[in-house]
Amino acid sequence: MPYDALVARLGSGLDPVRVGTFPDGSVDHYYRLRDGDATITSRAAFAAAVAEGRDSFTLDHVTTDAGGQAVNAARQAAALGDDVALVGHLDHPIFDFDFETVSMGAPARVRVCLFDADDVMLVEESSDLDAWSFADLLEVLPEPVEDFLERDVLCCTNWASTPGLGDAMWNIDAYDPDGGVFCVDPGPLTTAGARDLLSALPALGDAYDVVVSVNDDEAARLAEAADEGAVDDPTGAATLDAVRTAAGATGIVVHGEEAAVAATPDGRVSVPTLDVSRALTETGAGDRFSAALARSLAAGWDWTLALAAGNACAAHYVSGQGTATRETLAAHVETHRPP
Repeated sequence: MPYDALVARLGSGLDPVRVGTFPDGSVDHYYRLRDGDATITSRAAFAAAVAEGRDSFTLDHVTTDAGGQAVNAARQAAALGDDVALVGHLDHPIFDFDFETVSMGAPARVRVCLFDADDVMLVEESSDLDAWSFADLLEVLPEPVEDFLERDVLCCTNWASTPGLGDAMWNIDAYDPDGGVFCVDPGPLTTAGARDLLSALPALGDAYDVVVSVNDDEAARLAEAADEGAVDDPTGAATLDAVRTAAGATGIVVHGEEAAVAATPDGRVSVPTLDVSRALTETGAGDRFSAALARSLAAGWDWTLALAAGNACAAHYVSGQGTATRETLAAHVETHRPP
């Protein structure tokens, strides 16, 4: 079982890799949604209340945390002991970490309505992120851009909210970096956005091992964009291979509820998820999956073991244990791995 191998690998220590993440950042406020004295626990209940004519609800603040996909990925890699540089939209004191950070502007503001499943996010976008370009990255980096571009891992996130990322991929290609793993976690995709992403990704293929990390919904949009049409199972081998070909990518990974599935140069790989009970939120779990996956691949792990690491970090976070360290992850997998 891959989880047995993961526990053994964690027990023997992890060789640090150099990780860069960019370009977003958000301040995330978490709330319970109330209708009078009752807590609304699902999207369906909220929709029913609105349909019945309710026009006023109460937000009960639970907590506030640093967020954004690049931020979440950086926190996970740093917790596993990697050398991390986060270049994001971090102009807020909440982004006070013990790893390298560089800000390119104001973060987004996110209100997360906590439900028993499928939280709802209300986003006040950052105008700085909306206007972001590769030139902003060049302006703030304290090191030559090649040093950042040639880290072992680059996690490029939030395509959906960053219109400048498509051009940035061509800008990166122009530097002809000697790159490692370039992990793209695009966030929520429309079919049009997925089509644009597939058009931009081939620019990176000569310089990096490009890995695209998505959930089931995002995988379905990518399949449509790759001219596969509407598909019943976006994780099917033929569908994922078509997306991988269209993207010019090394791997396409879908982190689903039951399993993480990857289309790789050696075929389809699937690793079941760990069975855990959700605590506060699932928001941010996918970003931690992507970081663990990418840093594991960069460390030379095979796809099965890297998927297991991603699953384990996501499950650790979903279960309310926070961002996993090597030690806490090993204990978590020991407890929750399949028999």
